Amino acid sequence: RKMRPSCWHFLLPLASGLRLAAPTLAHPRCASPRLAAVEQPPSAFPAPAAASVPPPSPAEPAASGAQQQANQAGEAALSVLSGLGEKLSAAGEATRSMPVEVSLQRLQRDMAMLDQAAGARPQVSQTSFLALSLTVLVAGVAPLGLSEKLVEVLVPSMSAISAAIGLSAEFNGKVEVARGKEIAAVTLQAAAEAESYLAQAERAKAIVPLCVGIATTFSAFALLAPAFVAELAPKVGASIITEIYLICPVFAVLSAAVAALATQESISLASAAIGLGARRFSSSQDVGRTWLSATEQIDKASLRARAKWSSFAVSVLPAPFLALLYPGSLEFRAIVAAAAAAAQAAYSLARVEYTLARGVDAVALKSRCAAISDTYANQGARAGAILPFTSALSGLCAATTVAVVEVLPFLPSPVLQCLTCVAFPGVGAIVAAAASISKARCEVDAAAATAAAAQIARVDEEDLAEMSPVQTVLGLIRSLLRPATQRARSVWRRLRWRVLPPSDKLRVARAELEYRVEMYDADADGRLSREELRELLPLVTGSGGGTTGAQRVAREAAAVAAADGTISYAQLCQLVEVEWRRHGPPAGLYVRHRAAAPIAPQQALA
Repeated sequence: RKMRPSCWHFLLPLASGLRLAAPTLAHPRCASPRLAAVEQPPSAFPAPAAASVPPPSPAEPAASGAQQQANQAGEAALSVLSGLGEKLSAAGEATRSMPVEVSLQRLQRDMAMLDQAAGARPQVSQTSFLALSLTVLVAGVAPLGLSEKLVEVLVPSMSAISAAIGLSAEFNGKVEVARGKEIAAVTLQAAAEAESYLAQAERAKAIVPLCVGIATTFSAFALLAPAFVAELAPKVGASIITEIYLICPVFAVLSAAVAALATQESISLASAAIGLGARRFSSSQDVGRTWLSATEQIDKASLRARAKWSSFAVSVLPAPFLALLYPGSLEFRAIVAAAAAAAQAAYSLARVEYTLARGVDAVALKSRCAAISDTYANQGARAGAILPFTSALSGLCAATTVAVVEVLPFLPSPVLQCLTCVAFPGVGAIVAAAASISKARCEVDAAAATAAAAQIARVDEEDLAEMSPVQTVLGLIRSLLRPATQRARSVWRRLRWRVLPPSDKLRVARAELEYRVEMYDADADGRLSREELRELLPLVTGSGGGTTGAQRVAREAAAVAAADGTISYAQLCQLVEVEWRRHGPPAGLYVRHRAAAPIAPQQALA
């Protein structure tokens, strides 16, 4: 069950081979006498011509029946194993897609939580609420004390006021949607610019591995050059000048210098990608530490260009200087210079890869912030899509009110007139209040998009330290060693548990039981409910509740909890300690330490 689902596909060729080998196994020489003696149905294969086949033997009918059975068995095995492999593959695909689905569900839950938080509070201001209430009240009582002409003007005016409040909600909501979309667009543009700088840094770095290869190759040639010259000089019959040994070091040093130049250029571009957005998205309190004037920017660009060529010039000196310090012949010094140049080129490669790793991490964070900002902006646009419809409903209610007041003289009852006058202004007021909630959701989503965009301006030293490739590698190493460490600790605890005396085992078991009771106690009242007790008992009895002792503990604990539905730690410890004294505490109480203890269902849901 722990194998990858794709590994089960080896069963399919196995089943096919079984199906193909079945006729061979059913041959009379392979068939058992008992099988041959059983009456079988006629063969399904056509009989060959009589002239080319000798007379059938008595064993052939049994052989043909056995062949049919073998064919059927092979087909059945193939179908069963094929279905098993398909089910396992489908289960593996579902398992692999589960984390992605969980992440998407969490993102949707967060966005829904913001909308719920926006809708939970009253979003209609006191002024708007008072105005909507007055419009409904005035429209309802107007037919009772005012003339028909005044009612024909006043009631549509009240409905128009409700429609105006709904239109103002649409205006504010659409403004917030536009603000969120604009912020998201600027954020995406910044992320795209950072990607562009990073791509340029990758392109500038592309020459560095080639320089490392060239420097390494010439350092190897520098080792072979003395032996090659010593072997070739007697055959040629001429003396070879010793300056030929300098060819390899010269090319190696030039390769190291080019690698240093490309490294400086790549680091400059990667640093630009890391710092992009620091000023663009900084708040007014933080803009001072990232702000550079025009002259400061020019000076900084000049320093970058000077540092680039200075690194090229300086990178030529270490290898020859180191060769001059070493005593020995020219051949040996050439080898030292070439090796030092190769090491220098390799250092440049490691340095640029370190900076690019930080750049890739920073750009990935910027892209993620931009994607989150765009997601919330789109969520705000989705929440604001209903606002034109609410405005249209408010306008429809206002227009309908104008037509409705014309039929008031034909209504004999004043109560009916009041209900007719208040109907459409009331609906308009309700729609305007609903539009205010949608407007509030737009404002919350726009604020979330702004907060996500502001994360691009994270340029603190602590934030940059989190993106350190060294810390990432150390974290991967810790993740690699954690399972082995936990397994070693588990084995060590098992060994210690076996050598502990019974009194110490009881003491440790009591402490672990107390800890687990506190862990499973969801409401922290010092007592366990029936559900919590049902989850905890298999862990403290160590038998899964299947033995007689575990069942006895479960019955007694249920009897104790029958009074008020709960049981305390002291009562539970008194019950399980009887079982522990008889059969000993379960080793799992000590082996599964508190750091690796299972999470209670209530905590998992929380």
